Amino acid sequence: MKKSIIELNPIFTNKKVSLKNSILSGLIILLGAACAHHRDVRPGADGTNRVVVNEETQEEASQNAISQANHFCEQFKKLPAIVKEETKYVGSMSEADYKKYKMGAKVAQSVGGAAWVLGGKNESTAGGIVGLGAGIADNALGKGYATEMIFKCQ
Repeated sequence: MKKSIIELNPIFTNKKVSLKNSILSGLIILLGAACAHHRDVRPGADGTNRVVVNEETQEEASQNAISQANHFCEQFKKLPAIVKEETKYVGSMSEADYKKYKMGAKVAQSVGGAAWVLGGKNESTAGGIVGLGAGIADNALGKGYATEMIFKCQ
């Protein structure tokens, strides 16, 4: 009896391999999407440009804005001169709660991921569930900081 390609492919017949491959594929897609160089830059008519980015931390938001400004100006063989930069918390809960819940979600993701990869059958299942739940919580918390940067290429 002939078997279909799905029955012959270990990705579809081994659920653990399928879950791991799915997660790895998702991470590769996310990393590829994160490589867009200056997608948030809005050129101004008078040479004053604006970039607004949202990230999980103040540092990441500021670094992302600077990186995008650098890449934008690079195409003109110039460097960005920052006119104004402002980073602020934009989340819907208190900033202290946001930081606390973000940290908890990150720790749970790390612990769950380690148990999923390194644990036995039961630990691996529990770790996968904890890691997935923490990932969902982390995603629901979103990116709490926005940096707005005004710059000119000189």
